[in-house]
Amino acid sequence: MIPERYQKLLPPQWYENKVAEYHFEGTKTAIDSHAEKRQNMEQQFFPLSATWGLDVWDWIYFGKKQLLSIEERRKNIQQKHWAYLGFTPSVLRAIGLSSSSFKNVRMVEDFSQKVIRYVYQIEDSFDTKNAVQAVERVRPIHCSGVSFEPVASENIELRDTMIVGIKEYHEVSEFRVGMTPIKRSEVVLA
Repeated sequence: MIPERYQKLLPPQWYENKVAEYHFEGTKTAIDSHAEKRQNMEQQFFPLSATWGLDVWDWIYFGKKQLLSIEERRKNIQQKHWAYLGFTPSVLRAIGLSSSSFKNVRMVEDFSQKVIRYVYQIEDSFDTKNAVQAVERVRPIHCSGVSFEPVASENIELRDTMIVGIKEYHEVSEFRVGMTPIKRSEVVLA
């Protein structure tokens, strides 16, 4: 039978085709190798996942290569990028999310105190140093700074809907007079 990852690209009557099955088995290593090379190249176009392409990002943002660890270089590039974007709520939220390991942070603008407040769970390892440095680079004069508010855990309930579709098809060897009943298979669509 044809591997499931190719079934969504083919019409159902091909599922039982032996020649197609041999073809996909034979080209599996070449396709996987090409996909891996492509994914590695795509990662270099994003500074937070770049490895060997990080030198280019250093040159773009700083004009020279930083002599720091990879994680520190990525944080510096990200802070420099946020500084170009300016003091907007979306940038401030992104700063909070990048400083959190749970990625469950609320950014609150406290207008009376003129402070940006990050609310996060007590169990979360929140990088306050990174958050303060990033906000200080984009902070205008009218904002006094950053404050942090660890809170007790909140229960978050996630729900998802799955759609199961039934595909009906004949096997390839069945295309003749007096065909047998149609085969049915359930496929998760979304």
